[in-house]
Amino acid sequence: MTQTKTSASHRVLLVDDDEGVRDMMTLTLEAKGFDVVSAASVTEALKLITAETFDVLITDLHMPNPSDGFAVITAMRHTQPEALTLLVSGYPDVKSAMDAILLEADDIIVK
Repeated sequence: MTQTKTSASHRVLLVDDDEGVRDMMTLTLEAKGFDVVSAASVTEALKLITAETFDVLITDLHMPNPSDGFAVITAMRHTQPEALTLLVSGYPDVKSAMDAILLEADDIIVK
């Protein structure tokens, strides 16, 4: 994969409990010139959101306790409202899509 640098590196917070998905997405985004910080859990993501600034949030919808991707989106919307928020799910359904829209996720991506 050839690396494409963006003119200004955008910081991405990538949240997914699946290590393989995190690794693949991190490598892909970094190859496109993004600065990626990854989190394996909601708790870890919430700590990062309060401590650092991001331009983009990409979060899995379905993760183990204590919460899910909706909690991450809500936290990002409250602390960094200008960040682009993308919700990723391997199990899309109408209720989840509607909940994401109500939380102002910018887009929903199917794995």
